[in-house]
Amino acid sequence: MTSKTHDGELRNTASIVFVAATLSIVAALCLPSAGRAQSSRAACDKTDTQFAVTAAMPDNADALRKYERNVSGLSGDVSTVMLGDSLVEAWPRELSASLGAGPVANLGVGRDRIQNTLWFIEHERERLRKIKPKSIVVLVGTNNIYLDKPCGVMESYQKLFDEIRSLWPNGKIFSIQILPRGEQMKGAAENIGSVNAELSRRSRELGIRTIDASDIACGRTTPCANYKSDLLHLTPSGYEALTRIAKQGIGSS
Repeated sequence: MTSKTHDGELRNTASIVFVAATLSIVAALCLPSAGRAQSSRAACDKTDTQFAVTAAMPDNADALRKYERNVSGLSGDVSTVMLGDSLVEAWPRELSASLGAGPVANLGVGRDRIQNTLWFIEHERERLRKIKPKSIVVLVGTNNIYLDKPCGVMESYQKLFDEIRSLWPNGKIFSIQILPRGEQMKGAAENIGSVNAELSRRSRELGIRTIDASDIACGRTTPCANYKSDLLHLTPSGYEALTRIAKQGIGSS
């Protein structure tokens, strides 16, 4: 029969506290990036820039299949191309069809970051150059906003717009600014505001026309009928509002 000494009990208690503290630290480090966006004032170093402008294969095979399906379905008479993430992919066809005078090709793929869209363009360049769109509508960047510094997001945009202009030199690029998101539309709001302001300020330099669609965000209050419960993706009414704003932006160019 054994008995625990007071010192032994203290050692056991200390061990438990140490393990609990360690697990808490590990858990904190493994939290999703939402809520820990990079500071909008943080400067980019060489590594940030390298990461921002390097095309990246998507992180899942389904995205590659969607790329292939999107490109294989292109017709030569496409007048408008849409590039972006799930917000573009889910755009109802009957609404997106009104964004161009002729056929509209929706090439959006869910979960894409700007670097993934860049990879798609670089790897499908030969097939994409067979079409000659008059307009290119871009809505991408919300998946960058929690991971990259705003200055890095701008580097990614500049690289993407350069590649689009190289591919379709006669097409006009319309960049829909990153949409508000999250509870009370405060999700990474400072960084989204910083990036959107830079897009507008540098639009001529970047060779784009920006479209501010933030009016769909219900006065930046939630719940919002234009957003699904995740406060990121849009409902049918949200897409109707987004389509109206996009058409106004394209038509006024």
